[in-house]
Amino acid sequence: MSKPIPDRPDPEPAASQSSLSLEDTVAQNLRGVTPRIKSGVSGYNPYDAAPTHAPAGDLRKPPTDLRKLSEWIRLTRQVAALKKDKPE
Repeated sequence: MSKPIPDRPDPEPAASQSSLSLEDTVAQNLRGVTPRIKSGVSGYNPYDAAPTHAPAGDLRKPPTDLRKLSEWIRLTRQVAALKKDKPE
């Protein structure tokens, strides 16, 4: 623990050109700000937020044909093996 330093003057508060204040509800209504709806739950729930993207069903990719995929893998392995065996 540090000991307080005696005989040290308090620093002067910084001079501020602006002051902060709260805006009342009437002024907000005049500006057109919509009032917040208060519920019993506090905090942010991402499941309550509106989705910003299209539903997943619209952008769904067609299913991958696994037979074609395995054939492509077989051919690439075959080409790699042929390149290994081929003398330069």
